Amino acid sequence: DIARFRTVYHGGLLLLASATPSVESFTAAKSGKYSLFVLKNRYGSAVLPQVRTVDMKKEILSGNTLDISRELCDAISDTLSNKKQAIILLNRRGKNTYISCPQCGYVLSCPNCSISLTYHSANNRMMCHYCGYSAPSGGKCPNCGGEHLKFLGAGTQKVEEELNSLFPKARVLRLDADSTAARDSYAKRLDEFANGEYDILLGTQMVAKGLDFPNVTLVGVLGADSATYSDDFRGFERTFSLLTQVIGRAGRGDSAGTAVIQSLNPDSELIELAARQDYEGFYNDEIMTRKLMIYPPYCDICTVSTRSFAKSEAQNAVNEVFANIKSLLQGEYSDIKAIILGPAPAAVPRVNNKYRFRMIIKCKNGKRFRKMLKKAIEIKQKGDVTVTVDINPETVI
Repeated sequence: DIARFRTVYHGGLLLLASATPSVESFTAAKSGKYSLFVLKNRYGSAVLPQVRTVDMKKEILSGNTLDISRELCDAISDTLSNKKQAIILLNRRGKNTYISCPQCGYVLSCPNCSISLTYHSANNRMMCHYCGYSAPSGGKCPNCGGEHLKFLGAGTQKVEEELNSLFPKARVLRLDADSTAARDSYAKRLDEFANGEYDILLGTQMVAKGLDFPNVTLVGVLGADSATYSDDFRGFERTFSLLTQVIGRAGRGDSAGTAVIQSLNPDSELIELAARQDYEGFYNDEIMTRKLMIYPPYCDICTVSTRSFAKSEAQNAVNEVFANIKSLLQGEYSDIKAIILGPAPAAVPRVNNKYRFRMIIKCKNGKRFRKMLKKAIEIKQKGDVTVTVDINPETVI
């Protein structure tokens, strides 16, 4: 949005380039609002990677307790034998994504946030990825006193350990927010991988886009469909983009590439479309859903959020804003058409000890709508209540 504004303001030319443009941008291009240029061949006439999918339900039933499937394991072995490199994507950092008590089923959560703690083996601590809280691992269940906590779910640290165990001679490089915290460490480590100092690059979404390593002939994706279960209407778009982009990291040189996608639902149309690199097919499906459900580009999205240390104050504030909006839409601004979802607790109801409520408004973003919204949020705020408005946010979670 800022780039578009500056282009108009300065009378310049804006170039948007992507293998997976946003649904809104591609709609603008198809309607003639933008000019559309399609590159039909890969750079250097490289062919698209061969994509294979693995049903992880069958892997589990067959007795494989690892997070790396047998097929991916064999593919990595072949890649290393051929003196080539591999990229493995797992979009979850840490070692275990949650800690549970097998006696009572309690999941250890952050005392400041409504989110489970993630175990990090590097410092042997349980950490919250929202507020930064951490505590030593181990101890007893805070709910029943049970002493045998189970560490479940896989993050990049756990998969790194599996790779080191399966391929002890391979040099594994892990790239995530934990391993690249130091200044310039991200660029430095990528240079080391490009120079052949590592055989396997394992990481979160930071390894999926914009990387060009001619010696990479294998890409593996773990938990390919996890993002599709989010509450965000862009969840499918993000998953398709991530899969398409990371698959494209393989076979960029003279050697053919292969991608292995692990999923609990390998027959999903979304994964099949990503495997074929079929953006048009994805767009046609997604735009029909957006039209049916009235989501962008068929409307604008506005979120109104309230936060407070007191749950009742945050809830009262969002209810007051909601009542104001309804009153204004039925009176002075009855010409404005809008659909309001909520108010309701946010997807993560509490962060840093602040309770969060929100509503989502499907609308047409214009001066009159913004004027109405400005009036609606002029409430008598009590205590520490914060009201936030975001128009067309990247995520509604």
